[in-house]
Amino acid sequence: MLATAGPRESESKFRLLYFGADMKLIATLKPVLTKPNYQLVTSSNYEDTVLFLRSRIPYHLLLIDFEWRETEGLKLARRARSVRHRKRMPIVLLVSMEPSNDTRMLARKAGVTEWVLTTEDIGEFIDSLVKGEWEKQSDE
Repeated sequence: MLATAGPRESESKFRLLYFGADMKLIATLKPVLTKPNYQLVTSSNYEDTVLFLRSRIPYHLLLIDFEWRETEGLKLARRARSVRHRKRMPIVLLVSMEPSNDTRMLARKAGVTEWVLTTEDIGEFIDSLVKGEWEKQSDE
C-alpha cells in the first residue's frame, strides 16, 4: 500500500515581487507578511525579475526599490506593463526621499502606481498590505 502524500501547502492568497536589496526592509516585511496568506518573492537581479514577470506565476504587487538601481527599476516597471497578464498589477516605487518632479513624471510614464517613502511611510504601507487594501487594487 502506498503512503498518502502529506497535505499540500496552500497557495498564497497574495504574492508580492520585490526588486531590490534592502535587507532591513525585507526583514521588516517577512514577519508581517506570513504564509499562507502572503508570499514575498525577492530579487536583486534585473534579468531574474524579468523572468518572474514573464512567468504565469500570479503576483499581485510589484515593489521596486528605486535606490537600488534607479532607472533600471523604471525600465522594469515599463517591462511589467508590456506583459499582457501584468498590465493591471499595481507597481509601487520605494524611495528614501520625496522624488523630484522629473522622477515622478518618468515613474508615471513607466506605469508606477504609487511611491512610498521608506523613511516615513513604510509602517503605514505595511499596515495597508495586512489590511488587504492592495488585494482589492490588484483585483480591479
